[in-house]
Amino acid sequence: MLDTLDSSFTILAKGPPANQDQIDAAVLYFGNLPQEFVEVIREATEIEIQHRNGQYIRIWGPRGCIDMDEGYGIRQRIPDAIPIGDDGGGHVLFFATGKQGKGLYHVGYGNLDVEDAIWIADTLSSFLANAKGIETF
Repeated sequence: MLDTLDSSFTILAKGPPANQDQIDAAVLYFGNLPQEFVEVIREATEIEIQHRNGQYIRIWGPRGCIDMDEGYGIRQRIPDAIPIGDDGGGHVLFFATGKQGKGLYHVGYGNLDVEDAIWIADTLSSFLANAKGIETF
């Protein structure tokens, strides 16, 4: 999926791909992972991306998703959230069902409420491949 990244994005850094044991641990923890997220982390983890407008995005690996959820209590406040990354500036990127239905959302760590979450895109792939929703992130 990273090979279809919109030309307005630049990959700044990335870590090694997730292995099956790491993915299985995240599935066990969350109950499910969006397939498109699994596709991305099979290519790389801890992916740091910057949009030409300056917006920074980090997509974690499976362990990072679990650690950040445990550290911030994301799912305690947004039960169906699957956190997958952040903006490096206090906002978590996550999959959930919110005001716009199922999709990719972000919200500040200090206000973990799905009602206040901002919808980015219906899928991670549309966000990465078309920069759809970058203006709201």
